[in-house]
Amino acid sequence: LALDRAGLKPEEIDIVSSHATATEQGDIEESRALRTVFGDRPSLAVNNTKSFIGHAMGAAGALELLGNLPAFQDRIAHATINLDEQDPRCELRQVVANRPRDMEKVEYILNNSFGMLGINSVVIIKRVPAEIGGVFGD
Repeated sequence: LALDRAGLKPEEIDIVSSHATATEQGDIEESRALRTVFGDRPSLAVNNTKSFIGHAMGAAGALELLGNLPAFQDRIAHATINLDEQDPRCELRQVVANRPRDMEKVEYILNNSFGMLGINSVVIIKRVPAEIGGVFGD
């Protein structure tokens, strides 16, 4: 729905900041949904900021987005740290595990935030070029 509303195709997203709370059912279902939407495209990076900061409850989505904003400038997808063994039922090959990944480009970041009782959001942020007032230059 977020991609449709933004007028974007899945292949235009460069980084997905996953909700990934390390709950068995939640992570499995999110990984299935991501794989359904994005497939196995190797240029996609899937990461999680909670691995650094823990779950900040209502502030989690904002903090996770902030954790990924530097990628617009440095083209580095931050890692999901402390991921020693990925559940085989989470069939995502694009997870950035333990080491940051250099990206060819970062134009769009998609941030997933899911909550209890169906309080869910997906936000897509576009890099704004410096020549039109963007903070993150080329």
